[in-house]
Amino acid sequence: MTSGTSTGRALRHSLRAVLGESWLASLGMAVTLLRGACAVPASAFLAALSWLSLRGAVASGSTPEEAIALAASILASPRVMAIALGLWLSGWLLWGAVRVAWISGSLAALGSPLSGVTDGSPRFAAGVAYRFGRVLGSALLALLLDLAGQAALGSALIGAVIVSSRARELHAPAATGALVAAAVALSAFAAASLSVVGDGAVARAALAGDPPGRAVGRSALAFARRPAAFLAAALGVLVATALAVGSVQSFFGVLATFATGAPRFLLAGSQLFLAALLALLAAAAELWRLSAIGVLALGADPAPEEPARA
Repeated sequence: MTSGTSTGRALRHSLRAVLGESWLASLGMAVTLLRGACAVPASAFLAALSWLSLRGAVASGSTPEEAIALAASILASPRVMAIALGLWLSGWLLWGAVRVAWISGSLAALGSPLSGVTDGSPRFAAGVAYRFGRVLGSALLALLLDLAGQAALGSALIGAVIVSSRARELHAPAATGALVAAAVALSAFAAASLSVVGDGAVARAALAGDPPGRAVGRSALAFARRPAAFLAAALGVLVATALAVGSVQSFFGVLATFATGAPRFLLAGSQLFLAALLALLAAAAELWRLSAIGVLALGADPAPEEPARA
């Protein structure tokens, strides 16, 4: 990873590394599917409480309308809502921790093929064990950056709608429209830039072991030097992933037309396989994006000075 690495080289190099370590994407598929499982406790709690409330109300001789009203009042109580919210938040935090652990280990494992050094050491386990805290801190800062960018973009869109609704009252609607369009475009650029800077910070923390503050600072400095390269890498991965997902969905759509009248278990199995395949593509795309941005972010670091020779 040298200084001035081109976008195409970073994309090709990182894609080759991800394909060479395809088991990481398979593990990421399991992490993606775990996201839905983490919401099961809260859903099961609400479903069980609803069933018990309806059963008790019907057993006591209440009419169906009264039973439904009683169950709704129980579910809307602050205590029940607090328990359900706590279960949902616990599941979400658990999934977030598992995802950060997967990113920590996966990018650490991809560091060997990205750097060209293959020593055979268990880099995945070492990355999870020793870089989880730094990746977690960098991920939290990246989340704040992404939220700030989304807030700026949302505010610009709301302002554009408000100004557009009062366009007839303005003296120079054309100039105002141009300013509004420029503001929305700048907000979109800022949101994309902050998101890419956050991805670069996460990649630096996992690949180089930078602490959160240093990772964000170095990532922002590298992005400021070559913003087009970073945005092109992120956009290239997004376009390639969209094309792959569209191709897979089209292929399964064609198969579904030929499978009309097939047994239901076969159709259900094909849908499950499609969901798993899409989760696998999403995991591989995430590793590809992070590793490519990491190559660009680390490639902007100055080369270490050689010691002077006598």
